[in-house]
Amino acid sequence: MTQVIDLSRLPAPDAIEALDYETLQAAFLSRFTAAWDAARALDPSLPAWDVGTLETDPAVIASQAWSYLRLLDRARVNDAVRAVLAPLAKGSDLDAVAARIGVQRLTVTPATETTAAVMESDERLLQRYLLAFTRPAAGSAERYLFEAYTAWPQLLHASVIGRAIHGRRGDTDIVIAGPGGRDATDAEMALVRSAVTAPSVKPEATSVSVLRATRRLYAVRGKLLLPAGPDAETVRLEAITRITAAAAERTRIGAEVPAVFLSGRAYGLSIQRVDLSEPASDIPSAPYAIPVLGEVALTVEVAP
Repeated sequence: MTQVIDLSRLPAPDAIEALDYETLQAAFLSRFTAAWDAARALDPSLPAWDVGTLETDPAVIASQAWSYLRLLDRARVNDAVRAVLAPLAKGSDLDAVAARIGVQRLTVTPATETTAAVMESDERLLQRYLLAFTRPAAGSAERYLFEAYTAWPQLLHASVIGRAIHGRRGDTDIVIAGPGGRDATDAEMALVRSAVTAPSVKPEATSVSVLRATRRLYAVRGKLLLPAGPDAETVRLEAITRITAAAAERTRIGAEVPAVFLSGRAYGLSIQRVDLSEPASDIPSAPYAIPVLGEVALTVEVAP
């Protein structure tokens, strides 16, 4: 299964400075002290300056104002660096980065008279931007993915499966799933099929099939053990929210969902133990399947 590298795991580049107000102020006072001593050497009538720790001293007050403005300046430089780096750019800055190679942010839902348009997320635009570097290579997995995500902006996930998995020479399967892991409609399938089988995308003498991912529905059921004190219903709902978010991360074609992954994510500060009865075992990965969370049912037991 082809994947784009996860740029969110990259550390911030050295060009982005860690900002520290106290360091800037200390540098100002150190430089001011040196400059004042030099001035006194030329004019001994100047008084000694030894009140650097006095908050009401004019020089200290000036150092506070200067340090704050320098902090803003350096933050602006950091923002400017982020704006030109694809992994860190957001909003219109990311639009400008992607436009360098001819990739535009897509409209997910057109505007109406009463609602604004829903635009492609930064995360998806960045993903298509990275995939777009392989556009000249017809028949590559990345090219198929770029065309699929561009043709259907609501597409949740797509996977390109070739001979190494299915064993058929010259055949490529493109498996897709809609928002929330739902089945793609016939119209949505047609959009993707038209895009990935265009003459400039699919090489001659190859066969490309667009398939719906098989939904592998599972439920999460179990019990939470809480200490006395926290509101049980609030804790239960928070655990459900965490489980739902964790499951959404694994709603991907070919993903595995370990049972311990779900129980581990259910924990919060007010939970002593999580006992899940379902899923009873790990949900294994399958190249044509997508795990989809169904019901989440948790009960609460308060420890004596």
